[in-house]
Amino acid sequence: MRFIFLLFGIASLVSACAPTVQIKQSEQVFFPPAPSPPRIQFLLGIGDSRDIEGTDAEISLFSLNTVQNEELKTFSKPYGITANGSKFYVSDTIAGTVAEIDLKQKSFVWLKGNFGPGKLKKPINLTVDRNGILYIADTGRKQVLSYDAEGNFLKAYSAGYDMKPVDVAVDTRRVYVLDMLRHKILVFNKASGELIEGLGQESDNPRERLYLATNMSLTDQGIFYVANAGSGSIIKLDRDGHVLGSFGKMGDGFGQFGRPRGVAFDSKKRFYVVDAAHQNVQLFNEEDRLLMFFGDPGLPTGSLNVPAGIAVTDQDLDFYQQLAAPGFDLEQVILVVNQVGRYKINIYGLGKQQGVDYEAYYREAVEKSRKTDGNRTKIK
Repeated sequence: MRFIFLLFGIASLVSACAPTVQIKQSEQVFFPPAPSPPRIQFLLGIGDSRDIEGTDAEISLFSLNTVQNEELKTFSKPYGITANGSKFYVSDTIAGTVAEIDLKQKSFVWLKGNFGPGKLKKPINLTVDRNGILYIADTGRKQVLSYDAEGNFLKAYSAGYDMKPVDVAVDTRRVYVLDMLRHKILVFNKASGELIEGLGQESDNPRERLYLATNMSLTDQGIFYVANAGSGSIIKLDRDGHVLGSFGKMGDGFGQFGRPRGVAFDSKKRFYVVDAAHQNVQLFNEEDRLLMFFGDPGLPTGSLNVPAGIAVTDQDLDFYQQLAAPGFDLEQVILVVNQVGRYKINIYGLGKQQGVDYEAYYREAVEKSRKTDGNRTKIK
């Protein structure tokens, strides 16, 4: 028998004024489903500013008049997302703006510097560095734009020629721009904005060359993981452009991809790949082994609908823990963008249920699988 779930843990995992509006906890939806031990819970769905700021009217402290919430803020076609604790940014490609959402403060505002020289046209992916500076890949402007922690425009990075920037990553010295037009990662000096070089076309193996790459993520160890839509695979490169390998292919099997998009890492070196065709997220360990997948269509809540960007964080876990089921201890928080449906942002928690011996469960499952495979061999 082949298991519906994958053995997640065998290798390495296996106030000032009180708010008047409370974020509502979702129905308890877990992945994998029972009777398997839960590893991921759907925590919250966000469709518009009402899901953050609330819908109830408030009573002013200075008058008896009813004070209505600010105007409704909605998404047209969101794509990218990046997290900074309980605060995160979401790009909207059609509206030409970026939402800044703070769950702790229950605020939903548009990017402050989105005007004049900092005006966005078609923002697609984005990232935040350690200093809180936001970098946005804008395919309409054919540039990457940066903004400070308060949302004020700082500068634009441009190659001096037509490019199609679809994603951006940064380290302490450089800004890396994924250019779909030239199938390369362009490297800019972070301080001067000067273009240094292009990476990604050195391999002789066609399966390891960037082609129609849509998203990327840079690990703390300096490794790029690039979602290569042209081959349906994930390609790994170092910061010098050397190809370290690839995995996955077009298909609908475990570890295969239909339309790979967002890629993200957590602090335990696990990585997540969004698939817009399969409409789920696949989770791998650092040896590129598939651990599990989640978000598949068909559930009342918790399903993904044409997903795109993804962000993972282990900051502010105490805050997110309030949204989890009793006894389900969170290790990571996963935010995924949907381009269609009621909820444009799905928030999940990766964790473990108290009192469950996960390792014993996985060992028993492996043993059952081996016995089943052995019986099949005898029958043949």
